[in-house]
Amino acid sequence: MFALMFLGGCAPGAAEAQRAASEPGLPREVAIARCQGAGEHADACITEVLRARPDTEAEDCARIQSEAWRAECSFAVGERHARAGHRWEALTACGQAGRYYHECLYHAWTYEIQRSVRGGGRAVDELETGRALVDFWGQVQTVGPDPVEQIWLDWWYFTLNRNPPADLGDCASLAAPDAERCRVGTLSFVERAIATTLRETNVPPRRKSRVCRGDILELEAQFPDVYRADDRLRERALAGRDRGCAAARGVESGRPWNPIFLENRRWSAG
Repeated sequence: MFALMFLGGCAPGAAEAQRAASEPGLPREVAIARCQGAGEHADACITEVLRARPDTEAEDCARIQSEAWRAECSFAVGERHARAGHRWEALTACGQAGRYYHECLYHAWTYEIQRSVRGGGRAVDELETGRALVDFWGQVQTVGPDPVEQIWLDWWYFTLNRNPPADLGDCASLAAPDAERCRVGTLSFVERAIATTLRETNVPPRRKSRVCRGDILELEAQFPDVYRADDRLRERALAGRDRGCAAARGVESGRPWNPIFLENRRWSAG
């Protein structure tokens, strides 16, 4: 979409080449050949053509000359495979996504987590599935300070989102270290869920105003199924409200649940 919009503001020849290359059912090579008519915008045109095709693979993106457009193409392929549950294909494409590598990797593990969640019960009942995912994704060495704990935080967030309400009492049935990860994940989920809803979801202005101006009882009335009442969760719910409401006013209040990415480095086994 970005490439199409970009070309739409260019010279008539470039825009015409884009339209010709985007003709439905056109063979890949013919479409790419037509993109050459876009001149200096040929790579943007090829990127848009490849992104629109469900059969595009990372090696197809490698033919794009521009590093920036090649990275965008690879990112799109990686994200598509991640959504479909194709782990290794996603990782291959992400490895070629250049400046989008970290974002691509983050999407890959969060999409896989979301696909794995059954829902309709309690998050703790899905713990073994989560353990298998964390065992794999926790090996990522470009996430700090501790990739294992980061992946667990994301797992608890997406799993609690599908198995509401969050309840710290569920953690009592677990042994260490699962019990502590459950506690930390549950607290983080409540803050993140409310902040994310207020800042990134199309919440009706009247509802958002009531939440941002009200007390904890108003917050719980507007978010009745997020958690079971508990002073510790209420504290994090208010923190999430404050973050979300600050963002609504145009003030960046931070997202402490987001991963911290490090410079690429060699695997310890490499």
